[in-house]
Amino acid sequence: MTDYETFREKLLSQRYRACEIPSRDEPGVYALFLTSQTALPGLAVESDVLYIGMTESSLKVRNHFNHSQSGFSSPRRTLGALLKEQLNLTALPRSPGPSASNVKNYRFSDEGEKRLTRWMDSYLTYGLCPVNADVRGIEGRLIRELRPPLNLTKWRNPQASRLKALRKASSDEASYSRNRKGASGFPASKQSDD
Repeated sequence: MTDYETFREKLLSQRYRACEIPSRDEPGVYALFLTSQTALPGLAVESDVLYIGMTESSLKVRNHFNHSQSGFSSPRRTLGALLKEQLNLTALPRSPGPSASNVKNYRFSDEGEKRLTRWMDSYLTYGLCPVNADVRGIEGRLIRELRPPLNLTKWRNPQASRLKALRKASSDEASYSRNRKGASGFPASKQSDD
């Protein structure tokens, strides 16, 4: 068995619920797995592999279940864009200030983030595998081979344009919210979509 096959097997065979994810302070690859094919209506899912990512620093910071907001988590933003109506999510800038990245990398209201996390806890599991060398190459090969539908790069994802459009709609909503409130007066912790 090659190193790649060993990494692939380990990543795919170990599944953790959010409360069980080990804290690994080392580089590696990780995956989000969907536990129910019907949990994401409108998204074609070939297998249970939903997203593959990597880190060259610490796997513990790539635990997307622990992110308090989606502004720093691409898979959370994409999931939120897909589930926006179902979970009644309102997109907001990730932080105050005029930077374009604050609306491009939007977040959801505090209550919306909690609903998104609860959905993730119910329908996703997590896998990880420490990798000491060529983590980018291994991640790219896994993405090309497994074709996870939330990955928008490193393979020809036939759903990419739809997912990008949904994310842009959320980004536009965050931009509108910022323009309505004013870039410097955005009360990030006070927002609610209830």
